[in-house]
Amino acid sequence: MMVATWIDTVFGGLDLSVFTKMHALAVWAGENAGAEITSWLTHFMKFISFFAHDGLCMFALGVLLMLPKRTRKLGVCVFLAVCCGGIITNLTVKPLIGRMRPYANFDHLAGQVHEWWVAVGEARKGEGVFTSFPSGHTTSATAAMVGLFLASKRKKFTFPVLLFPLLMGVSRIYLMVHYTSDVLAGLVAGTLGGVAAYFITRAIFRALDAHRDNKVCRFALEFDLFLWIKEKCTPKEKA
Repeated sequence: MMVATWIDTVFGGLDLSVFTKMHALAVWAGENAGAEITSWLTHFMKFISFFAHDGLCMFALGVLLMLPKRTRKLGVCVFLAVCCGGIITNLTVKPLIGRMRPYANFDHLAGQVHEWWVAVGEARKGEGVFTSFPSGHTTSATAAMVGLFLASKRKKFTFPVLLFPLLMGVSRIYLMVHYTSDVLAGLVAGTLGGVAAYFITRAIFRALDAHRDNKVCRFALEFDLFLWIKEKCTPKEKA
């Protein structure tokens, strides 16, 4: 809690300044204080935020990329990156810091932020109050996209995926569920998770390739679910 108070003090000016600008953006887009969302921008931010809820969509992306042989290494790296990011953020830093969410911290900024939080639909009321630092959504999105970028052989085409974590972070601040400092920490934690996953993935595939004679290792390297389905669905010609 002492660390959380220190973070509140050091980053208080930055956090309030960005919240104020985000609220002004919401008002500009047509958001009104009240129970119902009235701005297309708020709906869009909630839509973006959904994709990193508990890391589920990021995990799903990793699994889907694992199914074809051609993108298996990408999928493994994305999956492991989300795991590494979760270990850093959700299992380690969040419980240690215990920073209160901006809309609930009435000793800090909640006097202004709570009202703004209500105005954008009180996003995910069930979120833990003391789990603000770092942003788990930003960590998950960053880890997955950094892992995808590092594992890709065509980086000039995958470079745009790195914009997604930034958009995720903006959505979390816009919805008043995370401070800017939470998002910045999430970007760092996610990057560390993505880098760690990249090196773990390289080690795994080197080990699999070194033991290619083993049936399990060969299966892990060569099996392609989509080709298998195609073969099963293709009628065999009669002799």
